[in-house]
Amino acid sequence: MDKAKKSGRPKGKIKDERLNVLIPSLLKKEYREIVEQNGSNISVKTCELISEYLKKQRKTNK
Repeated sequence: MDKAKKSGRPKGKIKDERLNVLIPSLLKKEYREIVEQNGSNISVKTCELISEYLKKQRKTNK
């Protein structure tokens, strides 16, 4: 009898790559549509925006 393969996070991988943000559905829908029109996806664009914000904050807070 074969052991069933478990799906999900690989062994040793820490669950730290998800950021849950509460925003209104209409805002999220508009954001997703604009991001997709520009040839990206919502996760990639959100990561870019957060990275840019952090860079600006680091410069400002020096």
